[in-house]
Amino acid sequence: MTNTTYLITGANRGLGLGLTAVFLARPNNTVVAAVRDPSSANSVASLKSLLVGAGSKLILVKIDSLSETDAADAVKLLQAEHGITALDVVIANSGIANYVGPAVTTPLHEMRAHFEVNTLGPLILFQATAALLEATQDGKFFVMSTAAGSIGDMMPMPATAYSSSKAAVNFITRKIHFEHEKITSVALTPG
Repeated sequence: MTNTTYLITGANRGLGLGLTAVFLARPNNTVVAAVRDPSSANSVASLKSLLVGAGSKLILVKIDSLSETDAADAVKLLQAEHGITALDVVIANSGIANYVGPAVTTPLHEMRAHFEVNTLGPLILFQATAALLEATQDGKFFVMSTAAGSIGDMMPMPATAYSSSKAAVNFITRKIHFEHEKITSVALTPG
């Protein structure tokens, strides 16, 4: 049976942990769980207790969405130490929603913080993984988004920093889809 390789950021809690658990429990999957600090016992305890399907394995890597180099370093490690030459699915799941407020009072540092993690983090991740996604001939790059990031169906919520950072990553995700023939790129709104 063919092995499927997944890379999931924010894999140690919430939706990321749930996705990691589902894919890892299936047979013949390699799940690369990306966390901010893989050396922290608290950070990885939930991952190490997951059920592992027959022929499946878990690999922990460090990817902090604020880092411009972590994703590229993780890819190099996956290639050098684990022999990974392709990624079937990359899920950019890491994100923040640390401030709620209307545009008129949203501090610029909150806008920057949300854009750094929610917009630039997935772009940096894609740039680091694009060659491995293309190596599969049908790689998939998913970004966890939100209905709050929709311009067409704007929600009446005072979350300017969060919503605009997600709207921007939705645009980038769509651009990736059209710019890379061998990669399907979709922003998901889990609800």
